[in-house]
Amino acid sequence: MKKFRRKSLALFVLAGVMAPYSAQAAEPDPMGGFTKLAKSISKSTNGKVNVSGYMNGHYMVHDGAPKFVDKNINKPLYQLREASIFADVSLSDNLLFSTEMETSVDFSAKSTSGRDDRVKVAFNYYYFDFDLASAADWDTDAYGNLSIRAGRLLVPFLSYNENKPSFKQVLMSQPFTAQMLSPVNNVAASFNRFGWTDVGASVNWSYIVGDSGLFDVKLSIINGLFSEGPALDGNSAQLITGPTVRPRDGLFANKSDWDQFSDNNSNKAIVAKVSYAPFSMPLDVGVSYYTGAWDNSGSQNLSMYGFHMNYLEKNWTLKGEYVKANVEQVAGINPVTAPGPAALNQTTGNYNMMSWYVEGSVIPFRYGDEDARFLRMIARYDDVDTNNQAMFNPFDRSRVTLGLEWGFLNNIRARYEWQSHSIDNFANAPAPFIAAGGDQKIKMNMLSLISYF
Repeated sequence: MKKFRRKSLALFVLAGVMAPYSAQAAEPDPMGGFTKLAKSISKSTNGKVNVSGYMNGHYMVHDGAPKFVDKNINKPLYQLREASIFADVSLSDNLLFSTEMETSVDFSAKSTSGRDDRVKVAFNYYYFDFDLASAADWDTDAYGNLSIRAGRLLVPFLSYNENKPSFKQVLMSQPFTAQMLSPVNNVAASFNRFGWTDVGASVNWSYIVGDSGLFDVKLSIINGLFSEGPALDGNSAQLITGPTVRPRDGLFANKSDWDQFSDNNSNKAIVAKVSYAPFSMPLDVGVSYYTGAWDNSGSQNLSMYGFHMNYLEKNWTLKGEYVKANVEQVAGINPVTAPGPAALNQTTGNYNMMSWYVEGSVIPFRYGDEDARFLRMIARYDDVDTNNQAMFNPFDRSRVTLGLEWGFLNNIRARYEWQSHSIDNFANAPAPFIAAGGDQKIKMNMLSLISYF
């Protein structure tokens, strides 16, 4: 396995080094066969079936993260992070079915990643879209466009979740707003079920405001985030030093699984998103809101509101999101039965979670096929606090991410990311956390290869 990993990394580097030279002789197109197959499927079905896909693999290593009994992400992780097939099937002129089948493969040791299954396959979303405006044949210039979506859908909260595939982003790692609050992805070791999806229905109304821009409204009813235990942040982990603790790592543990169709209570969650995109500039701004009961009795509520902004020029981008969550919760509950530091285990009662990020990128030069070959530089700053009442919270931290993205072949990109996390209030860190190797500064390096068609 070690030889395989070394060879894989060597081939990755060699491909990148040789790409500019091989392009002088002939234009290589490793993804061309997949693209031709996708086009042939569309052509043979008269455009009724359209498929696309992407995959990415990575090498990742942390330094300064605490060690747990079931995983140690300070050792290198080798993973096929995602291999996804997207399919859109036109069932009629007004009815569309869409789905994504996602596969991830872990080549790391179980003691490193903590994953029980080496291979995981899931249908990330599957839903029907009905174009009500077209079916009713009304004047969309006067009344706007109206569609209804039902099934397991990507929750329309903020911006990142509805644009989750890696080739649509300039960094592989999720911002804290998506990783911790709007639960797009889980911890770095697991990497499966990308995207916050849930069973429900959504109404989408969009309206062109004269010559000014596009106004878009999404209103959804979904099962919502939940916890079967007495605390929303009740997930636990066992440190290598022995104690079982509550990491307070946000909301990912509270989203439903891909094949989960019911909720833990009779209350449904409401999600609203309003956005505006002016025609005069490549700008998208919007606000989002979520509210719903999370406990078994349906008596305690989780509410979130957020703001997003995307400015996407061809050679530079500027993005940002802000989100705050208010959690109703009974104080003093300790769902962890094993011995552990009270500061990490005791429920604080009502509390807030907050996160925001700002990300910018620039392409200083392009060469050859300018759409495919370029070098991009990226910088992002994050801040997150997943429990503002806890004496010590390992996810009360800030992070700096620097990255390089190299488009060296058609629909193939290489990325490198460096991160530095800084944990706030580290003076209050309990001794077992420090004894397990937890540092105030956590560093991360990641090398990724992304391809798509």
